[in-house]
Amino acid sequence: MSDADDDPVAAAITRFHQRYPARVAEIETAWKAGDYAAAETASHRLKGAGGTFGMAEASAIAYRLERAFAERRLDTVAADIAALRELGK
Repeated sequence: MSDADDDPVAAAITRFHQRYPARVAEIETAWKAGDYAAAETASHRLKGAGGTFGMAEASAIAYRLERAFAERRLDTVAADIAALRELGK
C-alpha cells in the first residue's frame, strides 16, 4: 500500500497533481474559444486548488489569469498558460 492509500490528504494531493494538466488545458481551451467567462472560472478553480495543495506559484499565476479574463487584458495569457504548464512538469 502507498501513503496515498493510507492518507486521504496525500490521496487528494496526488489527484490534484494528476488532474493539473487537464485543468490547465481547460483554461487554454476556453481562452482559445473566446469563452472568457469559462476561462475565468477555470482559472479561479485552479487558483484555489493550487493554494490548497501547496502550489503557491501556480495559484498566483492562475489568479493573474482570472483577473486577465475578467478584465479582458489578454496580452499575457499565452505566457501565463505556458508558465502553468512548465510548473506541472
